[in-house]
Amino acid sequence: MINIQKIINLFQQSRRFRLFVLLCLSTLFNFLLIGGRLHHLGVDLQDIATTKNYGHLRGSTTFLFLIWNLFLAWIPYLIALSLEGIHQWFGKNWITGLTILAWLFFFPNAPYILTDLLHLRSRAPIPIWYDMMVISSFAWTGLMLGLLSLYEIQLFLRRRFSVWLTWTIVGLCIAACGYGVYLGRYLRWNTWDVLANPLSLFKDILQTFTNPVLSKGMLEISGVLTVFLLLAYLMTISLIGKEDKQQP
Repeated sequence: MINIQKIINLFQQSRRFRLFVLLCLSTLFNFLLIGGRLHHLGVDLQDIATTKNYGHLRGSTTFLFLIWNLFLAWIPYLIALSLEGIHQWFGKNWITGLTILAWLFFFPNAPYILTDLLHLRSRAPIPIWYDMMVISSFAWTGLMLGLLSLYEIQLFLRRRFSVWLTWTIVGLCIAACGYGVYLGRYLRWNTWDVLANPLSLFKDILQTFTNPVLSKGMLEISGVLTVFLLLAYLMTISLIGKEDKQQP
């Protein structure tokens, strides 16, 4: 039998559990917004019962692509939550390093949803204010998943390295995230291409630093995203309050 009082106490005492529950509620709200949109469009849920049908209908008309993007945004957060347990379970630094690297590859997927605001335009019969709320809500949840995953990574690193080194790594991760969002939105690469198509991905990355036209756009877009994410992160950790260094 579920002990409600224990859950309430855990919610009040554990920052990690509290944020996890709030992120789940935010995700549920996102799904309800999409459900309301599909209902308004007259889409039968049976039409998206299979992966093939979902792939066919996940375009900008239904906004189902936001569900996939949010799923990808949850991955770095879950990896970050599991990092301490993975480190203690395996006790090998190279496994821990690979886990952090996997987190870094998925990290840009979280704030990437912010760029889905590019899809915002009038689409009758859906009011534009509703579509703005749908995309903004997904973007907010994705952004929070990304920032909180970075916070968990920072807590893990700070228990093992100096404050200066930890913040240096955090800054580099934020810059890499801004660049990763640029690669995903404008060059249309995704996380899976690191393994599926590494040579072509490396060539495009090289071009963004050597081609004057691409370099200018990359620096402008990545720079703005990096500053935005840095400020958002600093505000987020300030709102969280005093960090618990001993929290597992």
